Amino acid sequence: MFHAIVLPTLVSLLLAAAPARTWTDSTGQYRIKADLIAQSDKLAVLKKEDHSLVAVPIDQLSKEDQEFLKSKEAQDHVRKAADQMQTWTMQSGLKVNGRVVDYGQKEISIQRRRGKTYINDKVYQNLPEVYRQMIPRIVNHFQNLKLSGEAAFEDWVLRQGGVPKNYTLEGVILELENGDEYGVPFFLFSEEDQKVLQPGWQRWLAARKTTDRADDQQEAFMLQSSAQAYKQNQQANRQISMMQLQLQAVQAGLTSLWEVHLMPGPGTYGYPLNVVVPGRNSRDAAEQALGRNPGYIVGPVRKVAGW
Repeated sequence: MFHAIVLPTLVSLLLAAAPARTWTDSTGQYRIKADLIAQSDKLAVLKKEDHSLVAVPIDQLSKEDQEFLKSKEAQDHVRKAADQMQTWTMQSGLKVNGRVVDYGQKEISIQRRRGKTYINDKVYQNLPEVYRQMIPRIVNHFQNLKLSGEAAFEDWVLRQGGVPKNYTLEGVILELENGDEYGVPFFLFSEEDQKVLQPGWQRWLAARKTTDRADDQQEAFMLQSSAQAYKQNQQANRQISMMQLQLQAVQAGLTSLWEVHLMPGPGTYGYPLNVVVPGRNSRDAAEQALGRNPGYIVGPVRKVAGW
């Protein structure tokens, strides 16, 4: 129902996390022990020991780590992606098996024509059963009704006298087990699942306004990665932080290396950030991180190297 942009050659998901390993940045100063969750051509998504997710630019990793990402071990995980499905829970309790592949925004039209109910250009009764169950709930949401079941829905459509009902749906694209892709609005998902799926929505909308298609492709990748990590492990944080490695030589005894967590401030659309910077103390590190990221708010700061 939604329009989806899916580029399998660009975005590769690793549906079973690779064993935890120690990752090192290109300077050798910063190290992190984490599981590999997913990778695209530019980013590796890692799950740290505290279950938080970070997306690290591949070109900022050590040569050894970059070679690992090209290894058979990593590529085997990529190949397993096609066989993996996620189970999502709707507000009604309905369980839906499918892979989240992108965000989507689409007009849906419901109309009675020639004795049949059409959902856009598809006959309602020809839709997959799981999606047929969603349509009445979409109508209930927008019309403030309590239609129960397909018969009640069909009766409601008949009463519209052939006049189409149009709604704008905002949500995600689910690839079902038969390979078909359907848009599922956020409001149909359980509150717990919405917390996984919604964080990148405003960024996706902003990316759609740009001429650089790589922006919304990255949002699709990040959505897929966070959904995959969450369904692997319910303890995984629901939102991915982008890693910034702003490193210089750390002189022993003179300065330390700090990891500063930043959150977008009001009116600032962006990812949470983990910024790694040198500094004499935590306040110095926080000021440096904020200077590079105006509009953000400082969160936890921790020392990761040095004295």
